[in-house]
Amino acid sequence: HAYFVSLSGCMAERLKEEILKREKMVDILAGPDAYRDLPRLLAVAESGQQAANVLLSLDETYADVMPVQTNLNATSAFVSIMRGCDNMCSYCIVPFTRGRERSRPVASILEEVRKLSEQGLKEVTLLGQNVNSFRDNSEVHFNSAAVSTNLSRGFSANYKIKQGGLRFAHLLDQVSRIDPEMRIRFTSPHPKDFPDEVLQLIHERDNICKQIHLPAQSGSSRVLDAMRRGF
Repeated sequence: HAYFVSLSGCMAERLKEEILKREKMVDILAGPDAYRDLPRLLAVAESGQQAANVLLSLDETYADVMPVQTNLNATSAFVSIMRGCDNMCSYCIVPFTRGRERSRPVASILEEVRKLSEQGLKEVTLLGQNVNSFRDNSEVHFNSAAVSTNLSRGFSANYKIKQGGLRFAHLLDQVSRIDPEMRIRFTSPHPKDFPDEVLQLIHERDNICKQIHLPAQSGSSRVLDAMRRGF
């Protein structure tokens, strides 16, 4: 049997030159969007060459790759609803190591949450770099939907606001209906586009936790502008 040293994830993408050429310490280098390419990478490594794929995708969300729950005693789970980020804060590496923002289809997320409920889990946390800007545009009839999440008063964005699609309020509504006994959390929402509809859902639904993790910085307007935070 052959044994290989493999490094995967966003830092593998960021440090690819140093890891492959200077240090020569790994056989396989896989970026955060290269999971589907692992069979080919293994075949290349078996031929005695270094194998690498650190390309970032504009549409890969791994919607059809369901995580396997290995802890039979687990009561909670994380469910990824989107990948990447468009905010381009000046100090943040995420858009360059995880790629641009793309959202997973609502149907896929609901299927995963439903399976977790059937397994007896009592809590799920919906994960995204900015869950508020979730936008499922995967089906044609969503494209023309005149639905948008407007920026909160006093905020600006570093990118053109995208229109249409199924938004986070719709997703949160559907997820909370799957199992009224399952607690629902989400992280992280950017304060710039926190919709009133989401606040209303938190108020209405007993199983959506009355807790918000809101990453907001305070400081002088000059510093916040340099950080490109938009407020």
